[in-house]
Amino acid sequence: MRIPAAEVLESATAVLAKDRGASMQVIAARAGISRATLLRLFPTRQVLVQAMAEKILDDCDRVLAQAEADTAPVEQVLAAVVAEYTPFAQLWNFVYVEPDVLGVPEASERAGAIFRRTVSLVERGQNAGLLRGDMPATWLASTFCGLAETAWELTLEGHMGARQAPDFINAILLHGVTA
Repeated sequence: MRIPAAEVLESATAVLAKDRGASMQVIAARAGISRATLLRLFPTRQVLVQAMAEKILDDCDRVLAQAEADTAPVEQVLAAVVAEYTPFAQLWNFVYVEPDVLGVPEASERAGAIFRRTVSLVERGQNAGLLRGDMPATWLASTFCGLAETAWELTLEGHMGARQAPDFINAILLHGVTA
């Protein structure tokens, strides 16, 4: 049975979110493959980490491209982005902190561009009166990414269901933490 590289990357991202120092052996075991298979797909940890970052960045680009092309009301567009929160959680959790990614200028530039596009989406929500206008859009975009990261981690740890996460993120973004 051949394991698709995308599945290995997804599994490896979850492993490294919990244990930044996980070895290739640990990553392979948690992905359900042998270390040799992992090394055939990704010859070094650096290659694996950079492939993970590339997938995360591609996923963020895909979600934002759909949002930017969507002519639906901004409430629906934002809800669609929140429903696809995982790559933004991974971006925040992984791309901005992993040394093997930070040292790659193209990845840093792409991450910066993704964040600027996220800020633009938030500004669209502010202009429509959906999101608070009394806070900087960069703050709200960072809040979204932080909430996404928290939801993703709690889901990985089994403290919340994957289907709950978007609802919780939306509730905090749209209504804050007041009762």
